[in-house]
Amino acid sequence: MGRARAQSHTARISYGPQYLLVDWSDGHQSGFDAIWLWDNASRHRDQSNGQRLIDVTDLPDDPRIASAEVQGQHLAIGWTDAGMPSHYELTWLRENCYCGLDALRPASPVVFWRAADSAWLTRIDADEIWRSEQTRHSWLMAVALQGIAFLRSAPRREGLVLELARLIGFVRETNYGRIFDVRASVEPNNLAYSDIALRLHTDNPYRDPVPGLQMLHCLTPSEAGGASLFADGFAIAESLRTDDPDAFSILAQTPIRFSFRDTTAELSARRPLIQLDLQGRIEAIHYNSRSIAPLRLRSAETVRFYAAYRAFSRRLHSSEFLFETRLEAGDIVLFDNRRVLHGRTAFDTTGVARHLQGCYLDRDGMLSTIAMLERKLGDGEYRR
Repeated sequence: MGRARAQSHTARISYGPQYLLVDWSDGHQSGFDAIWLWDNASRHRDQSNGQRLIDVTDLPDDPRIASAEVQGQHLAIGWTDAGMPSHYELTWLRENCYCGLDALRPASPVVFWRAADSAWLTRIDADEIWRSEQTRHSWLMAVALQGIAFLRSAPRREGLVLELARLIGFVRETNYGRIFDVRASVEPNNLAYSDIALRLHTDNPYRDPVPGLQMLHCLTPSEAGGASLFADGFAIAESLRTDDPDAFSILAQTPIRFSFRDTTAELSARRPLIQLDLQGRIEAIHYNSRSIAPLRLRSAETVRFYAAYRAFSRRLHSSEFLFETRLEAGDIVLFDNRRVLHGRTAFDTTGVARHLQGCYLDRDGMLSTIAMLERKLGDGEYRR
């Protein structure tokens, strides 16, 4: 095996025809296959936007490394039969290490919370979001990590959620519009537009994809009732996984149908109540008793599913997890609709009419905004 020593203390490399090892100064070791290195050479990407210029069919069948040398903060690789040498920034290689240890890193440092933790949920004066990019970053990071954050003392102006949305990302327009008004109406097409209590739920599980974020702005609170309810669905699901792994497995492995229909829309989607990623981490919660369609499972599966469903729901409504608060005029809440469940208590419509305005946003837009703020502020800790 050939060997080359770095000209800095950043890395030391070892290589063979089909593989390259990098020993970093922090003690970590990365391994890279020759075909991966050939595919990711900087000369195969556009220099202005970073997009790849080649297709996988352009790769040689068996690229072989002939030489490797660290040149300052770059790595140069020569190939046996592939023409020009390839170059890589060492920092880029470290960030894109795909060895086993890095592959097992959590997708993001999610912070679980329960009702007793509600006092430390992020609450910021609304005008600071417009004045300070650092504060805006902190607010959005709270949503990324905790799933929810609040603003206080915002102007009581209709349409403000769309103005604020431009600082966050991209609005998701639905059959409810770019903006929706949550207030009691006669013969509502959704029980959200009534004065009855709403149990904890996530919105729109009958869509594909499900809206990632929801923002609500309290324009007029009710005189009696109408308290807002929130719970961290990830924390609840993890507690179920610990205490009742069989129930957790059933809810994670059983797709069920959610549906919605009115005079203008008919929507349906199948998904599990607890959605996991490929590493088994909780990725989303889909829970809405108002829109779950009749189950179509075998008899034995139906009984087992209902038992697991009830086990999850009991935790959902327990005082350990349920956080109740009152949104006052000018308060805004932004939360992850695929994680945080929300609801409300019933309210009186005989006095002042309770009125919230809301919109949905795509989560990737918020993560992009966080990344751009970190690029500008020089704080790149969160990655998803």
